[in-house]
Amino acid sequence: MSEQNMGGNSDGPSKKTLAKGAFWTFIGALVVTVLFVLPAEYGVDPTGVGGMLGLTRLAAPAAPDIDAAPRIVEGSFPQFSPDDEFDYFEPETLGAPFSRSQDESFQSKSMIVELAEFEQVEVKAVMQQGDSLVYSWRLVEGESVYSDFHADPLQADQFPEQFWIRYHESEDPAASGAIVAPFDGNHGWYWLNIEENPVKIELTVHGYWESLDEIMRSFQ
Repeated sequence: MSEQNMGGNSDGPSKKTLAKGAFWTFIGALVVTVLFVLPAEYGVDPTGVGGMLGLTRLAAPAAPDIDAAPRIVEGSFPQFSPDDEFDYFEPETLGAPFSRSQDESFQSKSMIVELAEFEQVEVKAVMQQGDSLVYSWRLVEGESVYSDFHADPLQADQFPEQFWIRYHESEDPAASGAIVAPFDGNHGWYWLNIEENPVKIELTVHGYWESLDEIMRSFQ
């Protein structure tokens, strides 16, 4: 038997076959890119197939336009229902009275208020409309005290004569909460010692105000 000629025809693919394979591989990759990769990764959907398959929702969201005017909600909070349409990337922007930027620095203050038998005192914070305040007070000596958390306006001529509002009234040994000032005014606490022994109150306040001081002290 004669040996096979090593330079003759081989069983491997020809150059023409390899070229065709590379061409169709390129076409397949291009189709996959156009139909699936571009919609899913970049939100580009030239054929519309990505939108039908929901792939465009997978694309990274575009950077928000910080120069666009926001839709600001003020007054009362709007009512929503589960059937309402909602844009995840363009939510409502809450304005007053829900949110307000402050020019003043955030403050914290604590004080001890001592009251003799039947002595009364007022501690008030001067606040502008929209200023917020978080407070906590408790008796560190004594069992009970009469308290009236209230406010009166600075522009008294714009309200009924002797106008004031009440936030909270009690004879409890402690209270805590928060307010947003409804008008420019004096907002704070009146305490009256209703015990036959001295009492001591610890008050802690955080928030925004122009001043926070004891403004009245006397015996009833």
